[in-house]
Amino acid sequence: MSHDTLSADVLERWNACGYYELMGMRVTRADGAGSVFTIEITPAHTQLYGTAHGGVLAGMLDAAMALAILAQIPYHEGCATIEMKVNFTAPGTLGVLIGTGEVITLGRRVAVARAEVRDPEDRLVAVAQGTFQRFPRG
Repeated sequence: MSHDTLSADVLERWNACGYYELMGMRVTRADGAGSVFTIEITPAHTQLYGTAHGGVLAGMLDAAMALAILAQIPYHEGCATIEMKVNFTAPGTLGVLIGTGEVITLGRRVAVARAEVRDPEDRLVAVAQGTFQRFPRG
């Protein structure tokens, strides 16, 4: 049985984790419909050309997919990325970017999800698909 939504306290624990804080990423929703993230791209997130580094975007895509899955599996389970493919379609400029994730298929052991990052003008910046292993949390 899934829990279909992550409670506010669970979301706050995710938001307080080291990686999210370091990157300035914030999950605002994770439920049966998917997940929503924001990130404020600052000069600290950029590469030589002044746009968001691909690793920043890939990390956000990975998190958006995982949180979408976690909202649909039992609380005592976790998931880990087995593989993911990312396409970068436009530069991520300074300012807020919005990421969304959704579950494509949810098996007993493996889940497949997709995610995208868009800029404030709704331009697609990056898109990903990933495979995740489900496991019991300790």
